[in-house]
Amino acid sequence: MRIPGRVWITIHRVQNRWRDALAVAAGYCNDRPQKTGIPGEGGGYRHWRCALKRRHEGLHRAGNYVWTDDGKTTYLPAPHGSGKEAWQPKKWNRNMTPTMRQSRLWRQWQAEQDRKRAAERRALGEAYS
Repeated sequence: MRIPGRVWITIHRVQNRWRDALAVAAGYCNDRPQKTGIPGEGGGYRHWRCALKRRHEGLHRAGNYVWTDDGKTTYLPAPHGSGKEAWQPKKWNRNMTPTMRQSRLWRQWQAEQDRKRAAERRALGEAYS
């Protein structure tokens, strides 16, 4: 049986929401560097979530990467002996599927870029006429 792409996206989004709810219930910070999904805003990957406990001090961390509240990521190896604290349990791994909000914001951003490019082409066309 073949499952259409939209069904897979829905399944992945439900799985991600469930895993996020489990992580929050277990007391994890669960912040993510890619909040909007718009290029240039935030870094890292969609599936990264902060593996530190809620109300932690300093930067958010997933494995060997840290990020600020605005999503700027940096490679910073986990301190020695804190390997368990740098990762959430594997059973809570997320899919790379964007959230509905990320998809909507990305489409709006793309439409805005298309309008800007069209205006630039019109301006260039008027300059040559």
